[in-house]
Amino acid sequence: MYNERQKELIRYLSEVKFAKAEQLAERFQVSLETIRRDLMELEKDSSIRRIRGGAVYSNMRAKELEFAKKMENNQKGKYAIANLALEYINDGDAIAMNNGITTLALAKCMQYSRNQMTIVTNSPDIALILSDNESNQVFLTAGYLRKHNKSLIGSMCSESLEFFKVDKTILSIDGISIQDGVTEFNTEEASILRKMLEIGHTKMILCEFSKFSEVAFNKICPARGIDYVFTDWNVPAKDVKAWSDIGVKICFSQKRNAADGPEP
Repeated sequence: MYNERQKELIRYLSEVKFAKAEQLAERFQVSLETIRRDLMELEKDSSIRRIRGGAVYSNMRAKELEFAKKMENNQKGKYAIANLALEYINDGDAIAMNNGITTLALAKCMQYSRNQMTIVTNSPDIALILSDNESNQVFLTAGYLRKHNKSLIGSMCSESLEFFKVDKTILSIDGISIQDGVTEFNTEEASILRKMLEIGHTKMILCEFSKFSEVAFNKICPARGIDYVFTDWNVPAKDVKAWSDIGVKICFSQKRNAADGPEP
């Protein structure tokens, strides 16, 4: 799990693309040795790539982290986001959920705390978790199984979603920004996410702070195409206001520090 300086370092590099180690040390007011240790840590999951004299923002995320590795990263934060989203889910809701680490965490939170749910998902793991509650109705889409993360994808998956209309679509995504909207690295996964948004009345996104600095290859929808974003408190207050101005509510799993400024 990254500390706050490392998260800001990723965000900064995503904007400038390249910076010398000395420049980063000066910007973040730490020693050169500390910055070098940060860069070594961030390089482990391909968030950045070290080069001679500094670092560049890495596009290797486009190849996606291994799913198992994603599951290990920041479990506490993912469950905090999931528990926050749970507050917006009611007994009897009809929900579409895609396959993802944070949506899987939400499914575990929902398993026995919400009843008489109707769920449609392209995740066999989520389907199994929620079907353990006998009051639920669970529909697993058609499609072929993607070995990378055990999700069902393809034209059959997309076509099967056309038979449903749900109260809430809840998605775990790869990237999000006001300028570029919601994005996804895998093209076939992206097609399924678009269809899930089409069938949902209320559109909810689950993502960690780091996703706000990612722009993936496939665009899912514009920023105005969603209703809620559930994340941690690291998103700057000015950015929260910008989202609010276009009608999107940002919900935090943690309260802001006073030093971060007032919430809009």
